[in-house]
Amino acid sequence: MKIAFTSCMAFTVFAQQPVWDQIAAQRPDRVLLLGDSVYIDAPPYPIGITHPKQLAPVDFLQHVLGRWRTQLDQPQFRALVSAVPTDAVWDDHDFLWDESYGEGAIDKIIYKENIRISRALFNAFRRTLDERLAPGSFPSAYNDASINQTNEPPPGYRHRALAPDLHLHLTDGRSWRIGKDLLGAAQRAQIEAKLAAAPAAVHLIASGSVVQADDDARWALFDDFNWLLGLARTYKILVLSGDIHANRFKSINLGNGRWLHDATSSGAAVCKLVGVGSKCQNYALLTTDPATLRLDFFSHGTPDSVGAWAIDRHTWGVTSV
Repeated sequence: MKIAFTSCMAFTVFAQQPVWDQIAAQRPDRVLLLGDSVYIDAPPYPIGITHPKQLAPVDFLQHVLGRWRTQLDQPQFRALVSAVPTDAVWDDHDFLWDESYGEGAIDKIIYKENIRISRALFNAFRRTLDERLAPGSFPSAYNDASINQTNEPPPGYRHRALAPDLHLHLTDGRSWRIGKDLLGAAQRAQIEAKLAAAPAAVHLIASGSVVQADDDARWALFDDFNWLLGLARTYKILVLSGDIHANRFKSINLGNGRWLHDATSSGAAVCKLVGVGSKCQNYALLTTDPATLRLDFFSHGTPDSVGAWAIDRHTWGVTSV
């Protein structure tokens, strides 16, 4: 099985997105979008507005709907996700704006309707991917009933059994990110139950946030970090993450032959600082066989300096390829 994964694309920065053609050329069996599939807070904004948080709810709805609609209509993207099964998780730029967690936006009444709108449109995006962009699968108008339900649920957790010995866990790292809590107790319990049901399998955890980094968008800042390390002492876990506008691979040695691996691919179609800086065109490919998981990282269509890595499915140790 081949699984391509990446994150972070902004059509306001790159109308042309060749990374999707590069991924298609690898003939993957599945594509994972690991957050920031649109940038709600990236310019341009409606006239007279300096940040989307200033928009009235109906204007915010139209603004965010336009962002999703345009990404779905991007020709290279559309060709790929209509042909290959694709899953997505969301991150801060899909949820509201850059690190809205830091301002406690999730608890502020003034943003309640914004969050409902963002949930509705990301849920619609997921449904559209599930339906391979079938005609009419994504709402075309802001007053479509499907995105104007009063009690719009969070995207939440999804599980996919890709094979008896390979399971994918799509996390929601934004809906319950409060204080030191990243995923919320209910989601953690859901994940624990799925891992316990397949104790010998390899478990891929799809996350918008990396496990360890140098900013405030990482698991290591939250109590969930120790929870994740505890799981990795029992189960074979590879985190697939995004967010940082770079490719990266890191492993945490937990002792006694146990490891937690974190493979990051970010910057499919943005600049290093979203709209400025060096241009990013990154993705990664996870290739599985009965003995090994191989990770290859690409930038601008060629192998990235991060290198290629192989994880032994039996020992769970890692080697450079």
